[in-house]
Order: sequence, then structure tokens, then C-alpha cells
Amino acid sequence: MNNIFKMDMHRLLHSKVFYVSIAFLLAMAVGQIMGGMSTTMDALMGVALTGDAGTDFMSSAMGAGVIYILISIIIAIFVCGDYAGGFAKNLFAVHADPKEYVGGKMFSMAVVSALMLVLYAMIALPVLGYDVVLSGGVLGLIVFLLEKWMVGCAMSAVVLLVSFFTRNMAWTMFVGFLIATGGLTMGISLFAQAFGLEWIETVFSVLISGAAKLCSMQFDPIILLRVLVTCGVWTVAAYVCGKKVLLKKDI
Repeated sequence: MNNIFKMDMHRLLHSKVFYVSIAFLLAMAVGQIMGGMSTTMDALMGVALTGDAGTDFMSSAMGAGVIYILISIIIAIFVCGDYAGGFAKNLFAVHADPKEYVGGKMFSMAVVSALMLVLYAMIALPVLGYDVVLSGGVLGLIVFLLEKWMVGCAMSAVVLLVSFFTRNMAWTMFVGFLIATGGLTMGISLFAQAFGLEWIETVFSVLISGAAKLCSMQFDPIILLRVLVTCGVWTVAAYVCGKKVLLKKDI
């Protein structure tokens, strides 16, 4: 697993994809401020407003939520590219144990997610200026980044599972977009509201998109625990399923 992780990080840091992603995050942060779309740290980081489904969809698709979309693109390019180019076959000839491959990929994406979140926060703070107000203080910001990182780990694990199963860039990016923006939950929510089935929305809290909406700049130990449990379950489930997929499918 350690070798897979080192290989992935070396490939990523020597590719244009990572640096283009960082440049995009910087441009997006500056663009939101200059365009008057985000004037607070909460808005710039993409804290869900817990309003209607459409509003939550837009807030999730902005700020830190974009990082999840970028991670999905990175996974699609590198993992699906491994299979398309035949690199995966050579890789499995050396690392025959699927858990090494799955664990290494998940570990590398967890590091990339953490790095992007920290970089985005470091970009956002100076862009907003010296008078930036942190609604939950420094502790609230740290916990928010931790919660978003856990969501990123769970999302990466599920998107990796999709890439292992489909080995198709388009499907991998599509599923990643649905999870990152909450597009699927938005559609179900709008349907539920239209037909008076609001009770359906109660199940969203156990989904990755639901956990992402819980993240807040206001430190709440209950929310932190809910995000931890939800993301932990999805991450472990995706890890176990990923190993089984690699064992059953031809490389």
C-alpha cells in the first residue's frame, strides 16, 4: 500500500492536473469575491444554507464542494487511465493483493483532499482581507475543514469503487459530480416536496451528500460525530467492495 501511495503522489505532483486544479481554486475564490457572490468565509467555503434543495445544490457546488469535483476528475484520469493504457496489468503483476491497490489509492486521495482543503482555506483568507469574520472562530474553521476532509475521503472511496467497476472516465466523473454537488439528493428532495413526501428527506443524513450538508463553521460535537460515523461507514464499505470488485473482474 505504501508503494502504491508513493507512486500515486509522485505521478500526481508531476502532472499538470494537480496544478491546474489549484489554479482553478484560486481563480474561483477571487472570482466569487470580485463578482460579489461570496462576501463571508462561510459563503466562500461553501457552507450549506439548509434552505431549499436548489439553494443547497448551488452552495454545495461552490467553495470547498468544487474540490470534490476536482478529485473525481483526478480519480477518473489516473485510475481509468491505468486500465485504458494497460498500466494496471503491469501494476497488479507486482502488487497482486487488491487491498494494497485500493488502500494506496484511497490514502493518496485522502492526502490530496486534505491538501486542497488547506490550500483553499489559505487562499480564501487573504482574498477576503484582514477583516474576515469567522462565525465559529478558528476552532470552528478547523473542525469544518476536518469534517469536509472526512466527507472527501468517503466520496473518494465511493468514486474509486465506481472507477474500479466501470473503468470508464465519463461514469466516474458523473457519479463524482452527483455526490459532490448533491445532485441526486436534490432531485429526490424536489420530488418529495412536490408530492408531499418530505419524510423521504430524513434518510439523506446517512448519505455522503447529507453529511456534507451537515458541515458547519459552528463547532457541534454531535454533528462532528454524525459526519465521522457516516463517512467512516461509507469509506469502509467502499474499501471492502473495491477489493471484491478487483478480485472478480479481469484486469
